[in-house]
This record gives sequence, C-alpha cells and structure tokens, in this order.
Amino acid sequence: MSARVRIAMLAAIAALLPAAVTAPVDAASAAPAPASVAAAAPGTPEFPEGVTRLSGADRYATAVAVSKRYSPGVPAVFVATGADFPDALAAASAAAAARGPLLLTTKTRLPDAVRLELQRLKPARIYIAGGTGVVSSGVETALRGIAPTKRLAGAERYATAKAIVDAGFTSADHAIIATGRTFPDALAATGAAGSRRAPVLLVDGTSSRVGAATLATLRRLGVKSVTITGGTSVVSSGIQSQLASAGYSVTRYGGADRYATAALINRAYFPSGSSSTSFLATGADFPDALAAAALAGRLAAPLDLTWRTCVPPVVNDGILSVGATRRAVLGGTAVVSRAAAENVRCVIPTTSEPLADWATSSWTFDADAPAPYSDRPPVDVRSSSIKLDSTGLLIYLRVDNKQRADHPVAYAQYGISALLEYERTGDRIWLDRAIRHGRQLIAMKVERGDGWWYPYRFPWTYYQRTLPAPWYSAMAQGQALSLFVRLADATGETRWETAADRTWTSFTQRYSSTAPWSSLVIDDHLYFEEYAGRQVPLTVLNGQVFAMFGLYDYWRHRGGDPTVAAYLDGGATTVLDRMMPAVRVPGGVSYYCVQAEYCQSTRWQNTTYHVIHSWQLDTLTRLTGDDRFSAWAALLRKDWAPADPAQSFEQARGEWMLPTE
Repeated sequence: MSARVRIAMLAAIAALLPAAVTAPVDAASAAPAPASVAAAAPGTPEFPEGVTRLSGADRYATAVAVSKRYSPGVPAVFVATGADFPDALAAASAAAAARGPLLLTTKTRLPDAVRLELQRLKPARIYIAGGTGVVSSGVETALRGIAPTKRLAGAERYATAKAIVDAGFTSADHAIIATGRTFPDALAATGAAGSRRAPVLLVDGTSSRVGAATLATLRRLGVKSVTITGGTSVVSSGIQSQLASAGYSVTRYGGADRYATAALINRAYFPSGSSSTSFLATGADFPDALAAAALAGRLAAPLDLTWRTCVPPVVNDGILSVGATRRAVLGGTAVVSRAAAENVRCVIPTTSEPLADWATSSWTFDADAPAPYSDRPPVDVRSSSIKLDSTGLLIYLRVDNKQRADHPVAYAQYGISALLEYERTGDRIWLDRAIRHGRQLIAMKVERGDGWWYPYRFPWTYYQRTLPAPWYSAMAQGQALSLFVRLADATGETRWETAADRTWTSFTQRYSSTAPWSSLVIDDHLYFEEYAGRQVPLTVLNGQVFAMFGLYDYWRHRGGDPTVAAYLDGGATTVLDRMMPAVRVPGGVSYYCVQAEYCQSTRWQNTTYHVIHSWQLDTLTRLTGDDRFSAWAALLRKDWAPADPAQSFEQARGEWMLPTE
C-alpha cells in the first residue's frame, strides 16, 4: 500500500505570485535533446559536496560571492544594473557562453566590492549591458580603467537583449524564448540554455508576434529548434504559431506557477545524472539569482527557484531526479532558509486527494511494547488544579470567555490518566472517573455513517484565522480511541468495544466540506488533522502523533489488524518524511505545525510542544522499532532543552490538551 512521491502542481499557489503564473504544459513537439554531463568549466572550480551558500551583505556582494568561483584571467565579464532585471537576464546566457561572470552595479557608482572583484579577475574585456540610463557613463569610465570595455545597448530592453545576443553568439542550433516583462522564467532558462550553448532571447510576451529583429537573429544564428518558457498568458500562443510557421521546432514549458515552470524546464534539459551541481535561489525576487544564472549556464547546471522556508513539491521532485550531489544556494537564510537549502519539501495542504495509496514504510509494530502514556500520563489526576463537577466530570472553561464547554481532548486525556491511576492503585474511584469521561464522549458524539465523532462546539482563534464551530480533531479522535480501547480491556463491556470500533471508523472517512473529517492524503502522505473544519488544514505534529497513539492501541486490541496497521504506518511515515524536516529548527525550538509557509515562523515556536515532540518521537521508536524517531528526538533536545526536563514535562503535561492560541 505504498505510493512514492508524485508531482503536485497546485494552481492555488500561483495566486501568491500572480506576475509569473503560467498555463499548463503545452509541448508542441519533442523536447530538445539535453547535453551530456558537463565537466567543471575551466576557471570555475567545482563546488564541494553538499550545500554551499553564496551570499553577501547586498545584491552586489552576492554577485561578487558568485564571481569568486572564477579564476583570474577570464575572457570577459558582463556588468549590468542591479536595480532591474531585463538587461542582466539577457547578459546571463551571453556571460555563460563567454566563460565569464555577471556582476551588478548601481546606476551612478561602481560598488567598491565589484571594483575589487574586477581587479582580481583581470578580464580580457568588460561588457556593459544596457544604456547610460541604467549604467551611467561615469561607471563606464571606471570600468575602462580596469579593462577594455564595450557597451551593448538598444533603445529598449528587447533591443538591448538582441545586442547582447548578437555580441555573445555567432551560431546556435537552439534558442530559448522568454518574456522580458517578468524575471522568473528567463532565470530558470539560463542553466538550461548553458547546457545547449544556446542564447536566451527576451520578447514582449503579450504581443501576438515577435519582431523582425528577433527573427533575423534566429536566422543569423542558424537556430533549428526553440523552447518557449511559460504558458500562453506569459508568451502568447500567437508567438508560438508564428515561430512554428517559420519552420522552427517549437516546444513550450509552462507550469502552474514560476516554480513549476522552472522545474519543467530543468526536467526537460537535465535528466538523471546530467549535472553534479544544481543552483537554488528565491523565486520571490531577482537579484540573487541573476549572477548565479551566468554560472549555472557556464556549468550547464539547473537553476531552481524556491520559496523561502521550504522547496515546493514539484521543485523538490526535480532536484531529486537530477541527483546532483552539490548544491549552490543563493542569498542568506532570510531569502532561502536552512530547510529550503537542504531541499526540505513544502507541505502544501490540500483536501482533493483520495484517501488511498499513501506512502508507508512496512514497519512491523511491536505489540509487546509499553503502551503510549505508560511513562507519562497525560494529566496529573491528583492535581488540585483539576476541578470535577458533582458527577465526576472534568470542568473545562473556554479560553476566550471562561464559560464551561465540552472539550473532547480534555475528557479523553483525563479518562486515560484515570485508568492509569486505577492500574497503579487498584482504587475503583479512578475506574469510575474514567467511565464517566467515556460516557460523556459518547453522549456528545456526532455520527457520520458508522463513524463516531467528538465535536468542538465553540470557535477557536489562532494566528490570523478563526476555526468556526463545529470543528473536529484527529487528536481528539485518537485519544478517545485510546480511552475506549482501554475501558474495553478493563471492563470487558460491549459498549466500549462498540465505541472503539465506531471511533476507528472515523479515521477511514475522507474529507468532506459538510461532514466531520480529520484524515487527509497530501502529496501522497497520510495526515491526521488536529484542526479539522472549514479552514486550511494546519498539519500539527503533536496532534498527528497523538492520533497515531490511538491507532496503535486499537491495532493491538484487534490482534494486529492489517488495515489499522496501514493507517498507523502511513501516519508514522509522514512524520519521518515530511513533518520532522519541516518542524526542526537547528539550535532553536521546533515549530508546532508544518503548513508551508504559514507555520515556519517564530509565532509557532513553543517550548511546551518542543518537549512533547521529543517524548512522542521516543515513544514512536518503541512502537515501530525504528531508531530514526529517537534520532530526531535527540536532535530536538540538542537544539533546545529546559534546565530541568522533568519539571518542564510536568508543565507541558498540564498544557498539552489545549490548542495553541
């Protein structure tokens, strides 16, 4: 019952960056043949294994950090404005072909770091991309003092791009066409262009035809095939038809957004093993990636675009498919985080996938392992802070208005803890109190087919969002399931068996916009949503694991039922594959949830749940026999640990029943 990574391109994401949204793939002919594996270019040393970050204090210093990969004596250096992208985009593929770097400058002054880098490089020639309106004559004078300098410029961006291509290429059998109105598609194309020794031609994609000058350039170079980057909303269908009618073999690569388009381009030009190096830059802005585009083209390496906090699934798939063991990351952690640099895959919540065929790890669960909570009861039932009413039911007061309400997690956790106290002492009062809380859960249930659900009948507000009532929780379902299984074991009564069976059924019911739900498959991985209702799923780590504790109890109670095991296995696989890489903060407190990019914020770093996470992971090692869970737990404790772990856990134990506000 395993299904591994499937490309998930979500059009909804495109709304975040509307300027670069592209249409679905429209390949008019076969993709151009990719280049063979590129060796390290002369004067550009290979990157070391792993991640190398190239960054500086600003865009000019970052470009210098990229340029330092080149040895002195380069044939040419291209210099473009750092204030806008078109001229630098056109210059990147020409710089790659000329075996030189691309550096950035302000309009009126050559930055000191750039001047020093040019002096180190000792280029045979410097090319200025753009007219005096973007790079002044004063900057040109400064450049002439370093090396012979030539300006490549036209009346507007497209004419400048043509001048750069005319100067940089004498022939090419292939060309890439990209819009000059936005930057992402042309950036991604540069590495691909380098793999084919091809120019990138900028056009006005909103026009129905390219101009005579562009056609003349294609003819002069001897181009036979053309790739268009982006969908028809970026480069029109009229341009595609015009080029095809002119006799060119035309292929278009356009994805749901700029990230998907870049990934499609790289998939077409870089098959598995074709490059030992890949580049990664933010897709939100252009400066960091501009200079890298020239180096990516020189190394014939893919240039991928990413979100700040994690890598979109389609990009993650592409990076893995190439298999490059060296990754150059552009910019500091403020633009490409540590997690994104390490290719941590974004969790993008969706409710559209079927509840089937999720990834599993084929664990053999240990039915003899100490049960969840046996080392840490959820609640200290003897604490004076816990108040019960005259019937023995826990009194929960809402956080917002201090009014009493039914709280299914609070009831389930008290009931589990009361049973543990009954096992410890044999005192019947604790069994009676556990029964009282089980009865209350049944009394408040909502039925969906054969499934029983335990609702929250009050709204809950967390950062920028309010979850309206009623809402449901996989954590509540899982902990209620643990309570019912244990009451069935303690009493032998049929009512608890029935309650356990019906609660288990709730996990098998897929998402509904009108009925209770909590189980989701997202990107082929199984999630148990703690805040399930009419709101974007939050994908919370501790709620996921608490739900799994209930599934484990039920699996053992039913003698190792394989269907239950598949849900348990899927949930645990998700913790390892998707959740832990996203929640861990090296040297800091882990995140509460994994939804990209909403959860990767200091507002979701909570010391209480950090302690809970490490304890839950150690418990999963006991249940699965897989030490990777404890390895993650050890990393969390290394990142942050309270001065007195025992005392901290006691504090956490009193708080974990409550959602984070």
